[in-house]
Amino acid sequence: MPSPCIGHCQAKDGLCLGCGRTLTEIGRWSAMDSDAQLAVMAQLDGSTSTHRCPGCGEPAFCAVSAGATITECWCSQLPALPMGEASACWCRRCLVKAIVARP
Repeated sequence: MPSPCIGHCQAKDGLCLGCGRTLTEIGRWSAMDSDAQLAVMAQLDGSTSTHRCPGCGEPAFCAVSAGATITECWCSQLPALPMGEASACWCRRCLVKAIVARP
């Protein structure tokens, strides 16, 4: 079974600070088929993206931009973070950094 886990498992505010998956994604991982797992992994590594992250310029994925509803987007499982005015969603790496910096 493929996995983006890097063995640095630490959860905060609904996100693993190691691999960047939401706790919901981690909980469902073993029940997901291989195609669904590979889709999440492609979103994590930027090989599937909808835009560039306004924070770092790297590829980022937004399910809403891809045609899904906000409840289907991974970011809806996270607390609201003050990421400044941005024209697009931030990538998971930038959100991990913002979550780590929160008190």
